[in-house]
Amino acid sequence: MPKRGKKKSGDGREEYEGRPAELTFAAFLPTAANETQTTFTQESNETTTTGAQAQMQDDISPTELPQSSERAQEYTVARTKKGKLPITYENRSKGKKVTVVSNVSGNAEVLLAELRKRLGVGGVSRGTFIELQGDQQKFVEQFLNKHPCVK
Repeated sequence: MPKRGKKKSGDGREEYEGRPAELTFAAFLPTAANETQTTFTQESNETTTTGAQAQMQDDISPTELPQSSERAQEYTVARTKKGKLPITYENRSKGKKVTVVSNVSGNAEVLLAELRKRLGVGGVSRGTFIELQGDQQKFVEQFLNKHPCVK
């Protein structure tokens, strides 16, 4: 293994390392000179943040139903013989955890797309099964209980 080189003279940093000289904490504090620039930046950030927060709230809410009744009728989820929701949890190889929704009839891809969008996780449709990454049982159960697709 090669030996490490000697440190540079001075503070030990090369010119491209560290933060730029003009970028300090004081640069972010409002002053009379850059107050208009800071105000403008804050206003544009607030607008962006507000839009992003509204979108995140729409995506996360499990109680929100599809906009049209046609989308709700594209797929159905049949309950088990004992009347429970067909949601199971499996441990796969390498410690992977998977939530499986079974007894899906109709267009399972639409249900999968809704669940992936609201959960923010990956998933796949395999015939009458939908597999979602991670332990998502509680959310999927809430979603299906509020949804008219359960028979």
